[in-house]
Amino acid sequence: MINTSKTKYMLACGSETDRTRLSSNNKVTIDGDELEIVEDFIYLGSLVTADNDTSREIRRRIISGSRAYFGLHKQLRSRRLSPRTKCNLYMTLIRPVVLYGHETWILLEEDLRTLGVFERRVLRTIFGGVQENGVWRRRMNHELARLYGEPSIQKVVKAGRIRWAGHVARMTDDCPAKQVFATNPVGTRRAGAQRAQRAR
Repeated sequence: MINTSKTKYMLACGSETDRTRLSSNNKVTIDGDELEIVEDFIYLGSLVTADNDTSREIRRRIISGSRAYFGLHKQLRSRRLSPRTKCNLYMTLIRPVVLYGHETWILLEEDLRTLGVFERRVLRTIFGGVQENGVWRRRMNHELARLYGEPSIQKVVKAGRIRWAGHVARMTDDCPAKQVFATNPVGTRRAGAQRAQRAR
């Protein structure tokens, strides 16, 4: 038995005919039970979409990270805490919120830039501005990286993806993840240019 109020139906990578047929009726009936048709849903805390658009999940994680950031804004600006303590707050309480599930993300260059912008916003709050000749200015990106002294959020994401790939490669051949990892995809690529250049 399934709980029909909690069970949804999503068509992933279906044909145009399938999508047209389903769009005319927003429910699927199985043994008399009606299941709602959805384009995305939350599974184990991550957003799963019909077109496998992980950029939406990354934006969603950044919004969650922003909530954690604003919740700690007072502490990150406090003069009673050292910059190193503030960085530790960021790395233990804010960054993990943003990076939840990052090992399986499909990264675009735009996604990496967005992650970098978020991290630099937090670091500018931690380290504050610079006064030169009586005039305050924001710290440059390279100044933030030097003061931070830790791998950037982009490097952490890339390292996590490589670590996960190695974990899958060491799985036994009968594991579903290993089978997908080792399978050669068949079929044709969609017409037109890529949506954006993928991060290497």
